[in-house]
Amino acid sequence: MRNAFTNALIDKFKKEKEKGDLNSFLLTGDLGFSAFEKIRENYPEHFINMGLSEQNMISVAGGMAYLGKKVYVYSIIPFLLYRTFEQIRNDVCYPNLSVVLVGVGSGVVYANSGPTHHAIEDLKVADALPNITILSPSDPREVSIFMQKIDKINSPVYLRLSRNGEPIIHNKHGEIKIGKPLELFKGSEVLIVSIGAITKVAIDVARKLNSEEGNFAELLEVHTFKPFDYKKIAEVAKNKKLVITLEENTGALFEKVSVALNNMGINILPFKLPDKFINFSGTEEYILDRYGISTEKIYKKIKKVLARI
Repeated sequence: MRNAFTNALIDKFKKEKEKGDLNSFLLTGDLGFSAFEKIRENYPEHFINMGLSEQNMISVAGGMAYLGKKVYVYSIIPFLLYRTFEQIRNDVCYPNLSVVLVGVGSGVVYANSGPTHHAIEDLKVADALPNITILSPSDPREVSIFMQKIDKINSPVYLRLSRNGEPIIHNKHGEIKIGKPLELFKGSEVLIVSIGAITKVAIDVARKLNSEEGNFAELLEVHTFKPFDYKKIAEVAKNKKLVITLEENTGALFEKVSVALNNMGINILPFKLPDKFINFSGTEEYILDRYGISTEKIYKKIKKVLARI
């Protein structure tokens, strides 16, 4: 995902350079090594390393956006969002400025770095801010599409990325529209709702269920967390036996889907991370599996719950 973001910026900066138009900028808090070298070398006038001063970086971005510039601010999510919350609230969201907050390391991507680097509550934190659009793509192709569409959003955006090396999962699916969940599978009995890079696991689970039962599981990818399409979720969930939510977060998606299905009498089964700091070490896959977020454990839990319904 990070490479897709970088390549989109390079294309953008290249076009602006050819036109002699210095309108877009990338600000980073001393991060992006092995990712931004081409930008720094070929488009230095578009690139500013703000050093380890993230709060100041947000305020500077707000000032640049106030002057009509399109500003992309990049950092690891805890440094981008948590450390700078006051500046984002007051200097970006309150004046409703065109700043794109690009956070890398969603969920427990930086697993071995510990709780300081985990981003398991970021959706709830960002959702609390007025005027902001929250995008959580599931693969590099979606990142590239969002980077084109973000240009038309003249208000704050939080673009939430995993890290790098994610597989392409959207070659055969429909048009990707901001604010509209994407239907990946049709099914009659079970609805799976996923967000972000964990969608690859949701696809594996849906395929496993459908290989046994036919068109059994429906899958919606909610790449836009805010604004959230409650109506679409309710429409697709209607007449389903069970709705599953899947996220690398502490329940942000589960809570919104629960609101969408309020008073519908539909069983909801969440797969999420716990509302606590994860203090043990291991790979991302190890941590997710330990909390039941893996293809096999999700599949078994779904089958067990369906047997009781």
